[in-house]
Amino acid sequence: MSIEKLILSDFRNHKRTSLTFSPGVNVIWGKNGSGKTAALEAIHILSVGKSFRTNKIQETIQADSLQSKLVGVFVSKAVKNEISVKQNKNKNKTITINNTAVTMREILGKNPAVILSPEEQAVTAGSPKNKRKYFDRVFSVVSKKYLNNLLLYTKTLKQRNFLLKSRAEKKELRPWDIKLAEFGTALWKERNRLMHLFQKNLKEASANYNKSGVSVSVYQKQKEEDQKTFLLSLEKNTSKDMALGYTTVGPHTDKPTVFFNNKDIKIFGSQGEHKIALVLIKIAEYELIKEEKNMTPTILLDDLFATLDFERGDAVLKLLEKNTQTIITNTDLVDIESHGINLDGVRNKSIHLTRECKN
Repeated sequence: MSIEKLILSDFRNHKRTSLTFSPGVNVIWGKNGSGKTAALEAIHILSVGKSFRTNKIQETIQADSLQSKLVGVFVSKAVKNEISVKQNKNKNKTITINNTAVTMREILGKNPAVILSPEEQAVTAGSPKNKRKYFDRVFSVVSKKYLNNLLLYTKTLKQRNFLLKSRAEKKELRPWDIKLAEFGTALWKERNRLMHLFQKNLKEASANYNKSGVSVSVYQKQKEEDQKTFLLSLEKNTSKDMALGYTTVGPHTDKPTVFFNNKDIKIFGSQGEHKIALVLIKIAEYELIKEEKNMTPTILLDDLFATLDFERGDAVLKLLEKNTQTIITNTDLVDIESHGINLDGVRNKSIHLTRECKN
């Protein structure tokens, strides 16, 4: 799938903007503040229902408006979908596919997009929670089984934690322990399967990167506990959980770790190593989506050449597949042309945004 058209209304600094895209390389260029990153953010919201810049989409609504609206037309050889996301300041969100109301989970995986942005650096530099959220999102895109078990597990976990904080008796926890063990073991099983595939793709991306000796990997302790074992762990930790007011064992406590040349990048990584690690992780994400969904995701590159030096930026572009829709933001076209991207080609396009007026 690729995005053919995007309409932004009262979103960030876009009062009303309409953009059309080619199936190849698209460059959105203009000065800072012209709304380049907001366009990528809008595509990301239409693809996964969430922003990569904020957890509160209502923050994207213009100050003088009560709601924002995003519309994207996504096409493939056989399918054309119009996705709409309307967000009110009162937190209400309406999502439609071809004018039919749907839930957020129904748009996940329909029109996948991979975002590479400086604002995603928490994937390598952030806490274990940041990393878990990243993998939960990616794995939910490629696997309905993962998404369903994650939602069921999260809902059950919240209920158990509520009872723990309410000082409930142990016998009241038992039914929720059984459910948590059921959904948790199913979640672990699918997580381990997808993490194995992701690690394989990350190893290949590292090998293909033209800087010799660069190795990026993700370590996730593999847990294959059956329901009985997980249930015993919950029971063993019940007194501790009741004292703390939350559940201390389960998939929500997993701690994925990113390594650069066999060293924990969060502790030992330089700024440049974090940037390269994020690039390679995103390429592994792209490959995983392509393999599991049998679809080619759109690649969104936010301010790529301001983030990487020329040589590294060039290496990233060479890793991208030729027939992939790619949308790049940049302040001008000089960097783009110096990397050999021909914007006069039939499949490529440049889009100029200004602060004063929008397309």
